[in-house]
Amino acid sequence: MLNDDQTHRYLARLGLDNPKNTLAPTEENLNRLIYAHQTRIPFETVGIHRTGGVPNIDTDTIYKKIIENGNGGYCFELNKLFEELLSSLGYDVRPVLSRVVRGRDGRMPINHRGIIVSLPEGQLSADVGFGGPMPAGALMLNDGVEQVVCGDRYIVERSDHAWWKVDRITNAERDFHDDNLPERRQTELELCTAIVEDIDFDSLNLFCSQPGTLFKDHELVNLRTDNGYKAYRDGVLTIRENGKKTVIELDTDKARDAALEEHFGIRY
Repeated sequence: MLNDDQTHRYLARLGLDNPKNTLAPTEENLNRLIYAHQTRIPFETVGIHRTGGVPNIDTDTIYKKIIENGNGGYCFELNKLFEELLSSLGYDVRPVLSRVVRGRDGRMPINHRGIIVSLPEGQLSADVGFGGPMPAGALMLNDGVEQVVCGDRYIVERSDHAWWKVDRITNAERDFHDDNLPERRQTELELCTAIVEDIDFDSLNLFCSQPGTLFKDHELVNLRTDNGYKAYRDGVLTIRENGKKTVIELDTDKARDAALEEHFGIRY
């Protein structure tokens, strides 16, 4: 759990520079926190790609990287720190094992850290560690009921006694970027509600940061904006604002570093 000073600085990073007692553990405030997180702190693998090491997922190390140094992180960093924030604000919260699907046909290994929040209304998935395809708010684990979050449509469906899948109604080709394809239902994520411990994610963090994985081999960045999103992959910057999509190829290291700092606040 974060101390009062760390919690205050975290909320300031999210643009929610409010006393803790104004963010009581409610679904409305949870949605505020998720949206602020996705628009202020980027999902990014630049640090993993450039430093060559396995990310240290100790809470103090993640806090320094994301809150003090102003960078982003990937799910084992972002969702862990967000869980600490929610706990400090009085939420009943715990981690869960998950797998990223993004419309793939084949079964993916468990490769994601998710979050379950328990409120009087029920259990909710609260995810800030996946980037674009995840909703800008919490999703109630309510079998088969369509939920609309900031204009996007999702359906959470039970697979068995422990596993759930999160589907998105989309026009995009696999990922977040809008490609104006015929509307369809696509599974983005699967999560397991079984009880796990924080230490269970150490080996997953090690595996997902090895050569040959997407996170290690590529520089990926994603940040939601109020009118769209910004994304970066290996020197290509994509910006969607008010329905207009702009793609910029950055052909020098200097231009790439400048774009990462300007658009995402990332500095390595």
